[in-house]
Amino acid sequence: MDNRDIRVRIDFNFPPDKETEANQLIKLLEPYMQYTEIINEGKGSEERGSLDVERCGHRLGLGCEKIERWELGKGKVIDIKSIERV
Repeated sequence: MDNRDIRVRIDFNFPPDKETEANQLIKLLEPYMQYTEIINEGKGSEERGSLDVERCGHRLGLGCEKIERWELGKGKVIDIKSIERV
């Protein structure tokens, strides 16, 4: 048996008129957040799971703007940071 952790990384890009569907996907993921762990907690190499929500401007020749970051670990959402536009 392989004792390494399973890491799932998902990068979906939704068009502006599908914001509702993007939010529905986040809601679908919430029950699975209870299984997240922190790797090497308290050490310089600590790793936490995360879920980032961004406004992506690449299609328009612009950069991305992070609007929310969920930090996960210990089977719960540790912190949700909403980033305000400046």
